[in-house]
Amino acid sequence: MTTDDRRPAAPRQRLTATAILTASAVLLAALTIIQAGRLPFNAAYAGTANQGGQGTSLVTIDSGLGPKERPYELLWVLDGRGEMVFVYYMENANAGEKALLLRQVLFLPDLFRKARGG
Repeated sequence: MTTDDRRPAAPRQRLTATAILTASAVLLAALTIIQAGRLPFNAAYAGTANQGGQGTSLVTIDSGLGPKERPYELLWVLDGRGEMVFVYYMENANAGEKALLLRQVLFLPDLFRKARGG
């Protein structure tokens, strides 16, 4: 190995390499922004939602059960004052049953604590 092999690159070569890397980074950033603008908008929709004046909200969502043309729905009742969520359903909704059955009651602070791993 000669002493020439250990010499640092000339300043002009470093400037050229820096310019190429900078241009590549700007080009990649621009392409990323353009592609991100083309992503589809994935909105989440509840079946029907209603917010009451006393701190309650009602939301219906499909349960994933029942016939495809008329799936069974769940009714979620959010009590903001009591920090509770109540989940109701009709067992045989398409057979004409009209009784709402309480499926689950959740205390929101406990639910959020579990979600955080606590």
